This record gives sequence, structure tokens and C-alpha cells, in this order.
Amino acid sequence: MRQIKKIIIHCTTSSDDKNAEYHIIIHKDGSCQNNIPESNIAKHLKDHNRNSIGIAWVGPGEITLEQKKTLDSTIRRILKIYDISINDIYGHYELCTGKTCPNLDMDGLRKSIRTEEYLPDGPSDDEIEISLIDIENQVLGED
Repeated sequence: MRQIKKIIIHCTTSSDDKNAEYHIIIHKDGSCQNNIPESNIAKHLKDHNRNSIGIAWVGPGEITLEQKKTLDSTIRRILKIYDISINDIYGHYELCTGKTCPNLDMDGLRKSIRTEEYLPDGPSDDEIEISLIDIENQVLGED
């Protein structure tokens, strides 16, 4: 099993690109396409492919609210599964000079994930877990 040490965020103008080497592609409507298994190396950024997961949101234009929500939950999942620090989330441009991809404020993204401001309208993980426990108890007839 390869050791994942960082997440690299990209943007792309098309999800139909047959040469797209991203693990995860997030479409305009917020749907998530698992393009390449996380256990495999994807060629999304030279010299960083071996130990990273590449996530791309589909443009053009600005990232949509739906994409932000999916990006947030995807990043949180990867941080948790691979025990990655929030400081190991990078935009393509931070590791490759002369690029603007993913056209996001990465400091803002990291801060918002750290403070959970990235999804102001969504429930927290704790609220979701409590809701699931409540539903399970109702199904089992326990209160």
C-alpha cells in the first residue's frame, strides 16, 4: 500500500479528458467521480504523484457551492483515512511555479476546513453521527 502524505487540488475545464490523471473529479453539480483508485498512482503533478491524491474540480468559471461542499467532505475523508495534516493540502500552483490552478485561495481553503467555515449551511460530522444514532435507535425501537 502506498503512503499518502498530501492532497493536491487542481481544476480542469473538462471531465471528459481521456488523459485526466486525477484520483477524484468533482463536477459542477457537486457529484464526485472516482477516476483512479486512491491505491494507484495518478500522474497529476510531476515529482509529487507517488505520495499524493489528486482532486480536480471542473470549471470553467468559479467553483460552485455544490463543488465546495463535495471538495470539503472529500478532503475531510482523505485527511481522516490517511492521517494527513491540514497543512499538507496544496494547490497545484503551490508546488509548480507559473501555474494558477486550482484558482482557489488555498490559505482560505485550509483555514475554512480547519474552522469548519467551508460548509456554513451543512451539519457538522457530530450532528450527522447523532442523527444516524437516533435513526438507528428508532428503527430498533430503542430510545
